[in-house]
Amino acid sequence: MGEIGFYSQEMTSADIHRMRPVLSMMEGQGIALLLHTNETIGHSYPGKGQTPLERFYELIHLFPRLSVILAHWGGGLPFYELMPEVAKVMANVYYDTAASPFLYSSKIYAIASEIVGARKILFGTDFPLLSPRRYFRELEESGLSEEDRQKILGQNGEALLRL
Repeated sequence: MGEIGFYSQEMTSADIHRMRPVLSMMEGQGIALLLHTNETIGHSYPGKGQTPLERFYELIHLFPRLSVILAHWGGGLPFYELMPEVAKVMANVYYDTAASPFLYSSKIYAIASEIVGARKILFGTDFPLLSPRRYFRELEESGLSEEDRQKILGQNGEALLRL
């Protein structure tokens, strides 16, 4: 379900509490949640939300069995998975690559794969904003193995969605 975004104001703890019945049902049914996330520093652009990363972490911590997809590389959250306690909480979190060329250098693929594993990265493009060809080229040049590229390009999504 999603992409759920809080654009004009940040997501609060009260918002998470209001979503609790739906999120609990999704957790029990094995339905994944896609959240719009973005980096809170750097250049401004349309659609850039204001929710601090800690709020997404709070939601994930409250629903440990809920599969959560964090759009746009989770706003940088993969880097926090270098902290063992964060990695444990983020066990059911996935990161999509949407808008990647606008946000990060192509090194993000290899670095994120090194930190969280290619199995936690999902292909996303924000099409028609960006053509998938641009992502394919960056992935090809990333230095990742063919096996890891195939995981990112579809196998991970198929497994998550049980297709």
